[in-house]
Amino acid sequence: MERKALFYIEGKEVQHVGCRLTVTKKLIYADFKKGGAFNLPDGRVEVVLEGDEDRIKCMHEEIRENLINWLEQSAMGREELKRRIGNPHPSITVSDLEFKEDLLVLDISLFSHTLTFDQIYKGVDVYKELIGVIKNLNETLKEK
Repeated sequence: MERKALFYIEGKEVQHVGCRLTVTKKLIYADFKKGGAFNLPDGRVEVVLEGDEDRIKCMHEEIRENLINWLEQSAMGREELKRRIGNPHPSITVSDLEFKEDLLVLDISLFSHTLTFDQIYKGVDVYKELIGVIKNLNETLKEK
């Protein structure tokens, strides 16, 4: 039976660190047809899902157990994530799962651009790294 559920990602800094992107990507890869992650005005990220109840529970638990590791991977390491938001372990939490049948849950294909943005972000990181290498090379050449 299809169910609708939601939970929240909360903490001092959960927006603009990749939570929404990471969770949406995981939902797409897990083959959810409806769902998404949304930034809320109060600073939390809301995650809504529609699907089989057991799959929803498994996805919620997977996010609860792995979100910080996923964010560290996307931030290029734990130190980078700590630099951006402080110590993530006590500061980022995933709330309990709530089943609510009156939720509006959109088709996840509306958010498939998330995967494209993920690739763009990776490209920007590579570009920044290349610029740093070029600057260092230029300074080395000037010294000679």
